[in-house]
Amino acid sequence: MKRAKLLFLSLVISMVAVAVVACGSEPQVVTETVEVVKEVPVEVVKEVEVVKEVPVEVEVKATREKREIIFAGLDWTSVEVQNGVASYIVEHGYGYPVGSVPGSTVPLFQGLIKGDIDVNMEVWLPNQNEAWDKGTKNGQVIGVGKSLADNWQSTFVVHQHTIDANPGLVKATDLLEYYELFAQPDSGGKGVLVGCMSAWACRGVNEAQIEVLGLSDVIELRDPGSQAGLFASIGAAGDKGTDWLGYMWGPTKPDAEYDLVQLEQDPAEDCDGEPKLGCAFGLAQVLIAVNQSMLEDAPDVVSFLNKYSWPAEFQLPAEEWYDNNKDKEEYKDDPGHAVAEWFLSEHDAWEAWVTEEAKENIHHHLGHH
Repeated sequence: MKRAKLLFLSLVISMVAVAVVACGSEPQVVTETVEVVKEVPVEVVKEVEVVKEVPVEVEVKATREKREIIFAGLDWTSVEVQNGVASYIVEHGYGYPVGSVPGSTVPLFQGLIKGDIDVNMEVWLPNQNEAWDKGTKNGQVIGVGKSLADNWQSTFVVHQHTIDANPGLVKATDLLEYYELFAQPDSGGKGVLVGCMSAWACRGVNEAQIEVLGLSDVIELRDPGSQAGLFASIGAAGDKGTDWLGYMWGPTKPDAEYDLVQLEQDPAEDCDGEPKLGCAFGLAQVLIAVNQSMLEDAPDVVSFLNKYSWPAEFQLPAEEWYDNNKDKEEYKDDPGHAVAEWFLSEHDAWEAWVTEEAKENIHHHLGHH
């Protein structure tokens, strides 16, 4: 009996020992179990991340807003009208907010290079050759289309009645003899040439040509202050039959209304197309340019501008409507918007410039049914 108890006791002790040994190896077993358990949540987390990728992309596409497109608010009539038409199409056809920064040629082109300006509807070459080369060299500025038809321009323009009375006045260098015709009471005997505004790129051409042609001692270059001042001075001389000398270009309203004559200069080709060397201006290329960011931010607007066209048959009637109506009570707050509505209602050529959706949007906004 005692022996049996001893055997039983020995068996119990052995079992306890086994249990102790088992307890000692328990962390290894638990560790393996934990690792297996962890593998499942990791796979679940990965599945959740994959699911999240789709809604994020959809949300970005759905909520992305079209940014504001800023136009160069240049200070002459043709571009004021073109800005009105183009910005109306961009806003009401393509759904972009639009704005403009007022100013003149030189500072606004610098703004185009820096990205403060998105669209410039009239970059005149060769007037802006230097700035154009700088802006396009590294791709900040990109030409996307043509604006006006080829324009003539000249530093030395007079009326036909002046030529009729002075048949010896043929060339710009003849002003060395005929400068007194254009003298003013306050010009000290010099002939006055009404030139480009100081912030227009053509001002530098006026100055250079006067100097290169040896006219500095007999010609005084004057700033008319604005396009309106320039046009008024040429109109007054035309109406009164008095003598006037100055810069002009065409097609413009004065060009259409008065018989103007360009004094002869050496052809542009003799100066490799650089009028600052004293030769005549070549036919001006008037381009539409954008900041390079537009290619990514508004490619549909770039496509529209690439198809845009503004020949003289649009330009002159639109400018006339603008000049006749811009100060009226119902239009004076936004004459560019008003001339756009007039043009888009009177013409249908613009429909070829835009997408079908943009065309429908514009007609809807104009109230066309």
